[in-house]
Amino acid sequence: MSLFQILQSQMSSLPVVAPDFSGNDYGLIAETSEISIFRHADGNWLYRLKNSPVPAGLKVSPDYRHMEKCLGGLTEEAIENYRFLLRTAFECRFCHEGIVSLHAACVEKDGFAVAFTGRSGMGKSTRAGAWVDGLGASWISGDRPAIRLERCGCTACGVPWDGKEQIFRNTEVPLKCILEVRRSPANYIRKLTPHQARQVLAQQTFIPMWDTDTAALALANVRRMIRLVPVYRVFCGMTAEDAQVIYDVLVHHPEQIREEKEDMKIKKGFVLRSVVDEYMIMPTGDNIAKFDGTAVLNEVSAFVFRQLENDVSRDDLLAAMLAEFDVDEETAAKDLDVLLGKFRELGLLEE
Repeated sequence: MSLFQILQSQMSSLPVVAPDFSGNDYGLIAETSEISIFRHADGNWLYRLKNSPVPAGLKVSPDYRHMEKCLGGLTEEAIENYRFLLRTAFECRFCHEGIVSLHAACVEKDGFAVAFTGRSGMGKSTRAGAWVDGLGASWISGDRPAIRLERCGCTACGVPWDGKEQIFRNTEVPLKCILEVRRSPANYIRKLTPHQARQVLAQQTFIPMWDTDTAALALANVRRMIRLVPVYRVFCGMTAEDAQVIYDVLVHHPEQIREEKEDMKIKKGFVLRSVVDEYMIMPTGDNIAKFDGTAVLNEVSAFVFRQLENDVSRDDLLAAMLAEFDVDEETAAKDLDVLLGKFRELGLLEE
């Protein structure tokens, strides 16, 4: 049976018990926007729906292998939210079984899978959709595939749930690579160092921080996944033509994948504001007392600042400048190095 079928079967066959939340043996451990997480004195977990008009919950054993539904006349809306409890419990169980729940849009083409991940708003689903619409790829998951760690690689698995996209399919395909998405008019791929890959995937992986033992397993799975499958940063547009370029590099011209480069970014606590026709760097929080006034930027400097709001290498900053402005590479490189030097003097850069 596939992972999808196993989960579907287990989710539909969980025993149902009468809800009993009156005791004082459950201590509140953590809360999210959707659920409250309690732990019993005997080690069992209790997940409760927040703001539910009726009592509902999920009792889970310490190792997440045994679950019981606690139902109390759920409304249609509450039943939909209840699936979130099940998903959370099963994703905790994944951590113990060498499976990673990855926040990514995942597609299948030519017998392999590619997962598009990255920060919210970067266009993961749009880039994956370009592979589906333009290259004939098939969806595995719109937002939350399970990545099963094998001896010599990884398998991308569909699971019977998803995040906001609600696209999922019962299939299991070898995972070729994970692509961290960046918007760009230029199309190319860069390798990430193991440290960079860990930083990216630790932010895009389900890690139950309320359970430190299970969270440690989740982080260990991330480190193992990085050893098993390449993690790249992809700079690309959102069209079928852009998708074809990236596909050709991955499949036919892997020698064109660029080498690793160290990242830099703007430190937290500095924001860019546009005032009339000027751009100004404004400190926030503790930086207000440390930063002497403000810095005024021109259009090019403001563009570089925005690129630096995400981790990026000096070479990729230069590529972005050449794609955005009508300037030769020698002039752009010289101007970029002067600007980065100024940012360093101001204490803006984290390297």
